[in-house]
Formats: sequence, structure tokens, C-alpha cells
Amino acid sequence: MGPSAFIENKLVATSARNRNIFSTVGQHFASVFFGALLGLSAPGIGLWFYAWVGLIPLLILVASAKRKREAALKALLFGLAYNCVYLNWYLYLAPLDWLGFSDLESNLLAGAALFIVSFHQGLIFALFALIFRLLPLKSTMIGHWRSGQLSLPALWTIPLIWVVLVNKLGNAHCLTGVPWSMLEYSQYKQLPLIQVASIIGGIGIEYLIVLVNVILSIGFVTLSKTVKAKTFSVTGKGALALQGLTTLVVLLAVLTYGFWRLNEKQVVATITLSVVQPNVNIEMQKSEHRYTVLDLVNQQVALTKECPQGICIWPESAVPTRLSKNPSMQDRLGKLAKTRNLDLVVGSIDEDSNGQVYNAVFAIRSDGTFLPQAYRKQYLVPFGEYTPVLVNYMPAWIKRLTNTPAGAGYASGLRASVLELCRARVSPLICFETISPELASAGARAGGELLVNVSDLAWFHKSIIGEQMLACAVFRAVENHRFFVFAANTGPSAIISPSGTIRSELSQGLKMALSGKVALFSKLTPFTRWFIF
Repeated sequence: MGPSAFIENKLVATSARNRNIFSTVGQHFASVFFGALLGLSAPGIGLWFYAWVGLIPLLILVASAKRKREAALKALLFGLAYNCVYLNWYLYLAPLDWLGFSDLESNLLAGAALFIVSFHQGLIFALFALIFRLLPLKSTMIGHWRSGQLSLPALWTIPLIWVVLVNKLGNAHCLTGVPWSMLEYSQYKQLPLIQVASIIGGIGIEYLIVLVNVILSIGFVTLSKTVKAKTFSVTGKGALALQGLTTLVVLLAVLTYGFWRLNEKQVVATITLSVVQPNVNIEMQKSEHRYTVLDLVNQQVALTKECPQGICIWPESAVPTRLSKNPSMQDRLGKLAKTRNLDLVVGSIDEDSNGQVYNAVFAIRSDGTFLPQAYRKQYLVPFGEYTPVLVNYMPAWIKRLTNTPAGAGYASGLRASVLELCRARVSPLICFETISPELASAGARAGGELLVNVSDLAWFHKSIIGEQMLACAVFRAVENHRFFVFAANTGPSAIISPSGTIRSELSQGLKMALSGKVALFSKLTPFTRWFIF
């Protein structure tokens, strides 16, 4: 080979290598771009329809990657970007001057919190991609076993892998998981679609969303002459049409069921219920001029006096004292309940005989009786209500950066509780717990006729976290066929019917009481009764 030929070959090889580098960088950029785009489907942003097509780029990028690690990296970037957009309310944690941090430290911490949580979710996406590539997936309608080799139908298997990993295992509480950015919540306003959640739960709705993304990916790859992704390539348009038609039939069946349920005769709501929204922001609670316990209670008492007879819900930490050990406060609330003929449900703090402190909900009956058995929050917020054990082995400066606003932190409750009011049997949840279908269904199984969530979202200032929690609450209402009351300190607050309709709502930032009507239900839905996820 002459010098000129050698140089020419080197140039060709270098050019090919550069093209591969640019192609790889472009695909990684595409992963970030399309992940962020899918984040726009989040409640509070509102492009709900994009959830039905937003996974197509991820699925094709994973299926067409040359190596498994490349597929995992693309999925990691996609999941990271998706969650950074969806969970943007983490940025609204700043300022954190009430924890002793400067503005710069506050913004850095808020940004770090968003990145860490999003990266954790991205790792779950990466694990999904690895399992996707490891399984013998084929673009057939059904799986088969031939010559000692198993093949699984991509159409049905990929959505199953997704919901098991993303909704459940990857976000298990024991792994400090946060199952917040689940795709089903983007559909909370699509009432005909979500009625089937009373049978298959929100996780079933997510399965349907991924199913549609998979069939569209199969269609795109099969009809395209440029995209190479064997997993999604169907031989023959007839086979493609059969899979597409099957998916369409499933969706039509779900929607038909939904419209039928919505057109059923509804039980008349006759019980009056009020929600007190004091709108006490974090600066009022934690600054140098912080409110006293008496100041906070007085504000809520004033709003309660505007409420009609019935049930009245106060938000999380409305009475920030150990209420079970404060007889004078019990007496005051008892007199208020009896005078106003109100069953009171109030967020407070509980302490057991061992000195363990709990984020709790208490009830005072309309006859003035204080019920000593509180509901104790089970699903605690990492770093907000407890510090993970791992932090104890880290340097002091890291411990300071992970300072728990709840001081020494709370202990975790062990079980669902039902508050026996004069007018209803109420099953409470506290704040973060509204994302947990397990806890809501456990409350209904324990005998709760009405689901109530009390929250304090003041930490996050004016962000979209409130609407995202309402989206979760809508699903809990439909899954268990119960009225769901969402009571937030700074709003939004709402009364949600068993169909997922938001009957009454108070916007964020208002200081007032919301009143409406609810009905009680004791029958268990298939989802509530047989919940195994």
C-alpha cells in the first residue's frame, strides 16, 4: 500500500469515527430533549395527550442501540430530563433562610435536590432499558417456545416491565423511592378513561399508556425504511393491523366502561363538609417573627366559625403541639366542636409512651369528645421528616446540608386508622401519602367511608406541586370509590367525588374556608379489595 492510499484509508476511518461520535451525541441529545418534552405532560403543565406518544422516542432509542450499556445511558438521560421537568417544584424550596441557609446555598440545595431525585428516577429508566434488551422480545402478538427458545410478545411485555419497575419495585418505600412522576397522573382530567381505575388502579392506566406507545412504535418502525429496531419490526402489514386493532379494542372497552360508569345514577351527597385553608406561608411559620401555636390556632378558629354544621377539616400541623398531651388545647377544640356542631379533623403532633414523635391527625366529635387514638403518618418524606440512616455515616458538613426541618425527625406509623366521627368514619392520609394507592386502599379496607388528606405545601411556595397532588387524589378517589377531601394549608384544597370530579376547589394562596357536600361509601371496589401491587 502506497503512502497516498494509507492516508486515504486513515481519513475514511477518521471520518467514519467522527460520524459515529456525532451520531451518538445526537442520540444522547435526543434522549434529553424527548425526555424533557414528555415532562410537559405533567399535571400543572398540562399537555396530557403527549403521554400517549411521548415514550416512542425512548422505546426506539433503546431498541435500536448497538449495545446494552448504550441503551441504558439513553434511558437514564431520558428519565433524568423527564423528571427534571415534571418535578420542577423542587426548585421552589428556595429560599431556605428559615433553615439558616443563604440565598445561594438555598438555590444550590434546591437544584441539587431536583437533580438527585431525577437522577434516581433516571436509574430506574436505565434498569428498564437493560431488562428490555435482555429479554427475548419479539414483535409477535403472542409468545411461543420453539426449539428450546422462548420469545415474548413486545406489545404486552414491555408495558408490564415498565409498570413493575417504574411504578412499584424501583420506587418502593424501603428504597426511599418516590413514585410521584407516574404517567397515569397526566390523565387525571380524562374522567371516562380513568373510571376503570376502580378495577385496575392507576397502575393499570399507566399500562394502557405504555401499551399505546408500544403499538405506535411497532407501527413506526415497521412502516419506516430507515429506523432499524428488530424488536418493533413486524413482518407483514396484516400482523401490524391485528396488533393495532387489538390495542384499539382494549382502549374502546376501557372508554365504554368509563362512560357507562359516569352515566350511572349518582348517590346524592347530603353531608356538609368544610375545609379550612389558613394560608400560613413558610416565612410566617419559621421566620424570626414566627407565629405561636396560639396564633395559628386562632386563625383557624376564626375561619371555622364561618363553616356550617357538619364535618370540618384543618390542614397538616394546624395545631403544632403534642395534642395528646395538651389537655387545655383539647378542651378548647372540644368546646369549639360542640358549640359549632362540627366534627373536627385536625393535623397535629402525637407522642407515644416511649417519647416517639409522630406527624398525626386527631379528631374531635361534634359532642365535644376528643378521640385520643390518632392516625400516625406512615410514609415519611426523606430529609423532610426523617434522615436516612446512610447520612449518619457522612461528614458533618453533609449532615448540615441534609438538616431535617422536623428537627430530630418523626417516627413512622404502623397502620391505617379510622376516625369515628358522629357523621362519618374518616380514613386520613397526610401530605406525601396521597401518592400511595396502598395506603389509601388500606384505609378503605379498614372501614373508612371518606378519605381525607391533610397537607402543608408551604415549603414549596407557589409551585405546581399542589395540582400534582390533586391529580394523585383524583386517582385515589376513583380507585376506592370514595369522596376524597384534600386540605392544604396554602392550597389548593378540594372536595373530589368518587368519579374523580373536583366538585369544589380553593385556589392556592387564598385564606378562607371551602364548603361542599359529600356522601359516604362502605362498599369495596375490586381494586380496593384485591389490591396486590
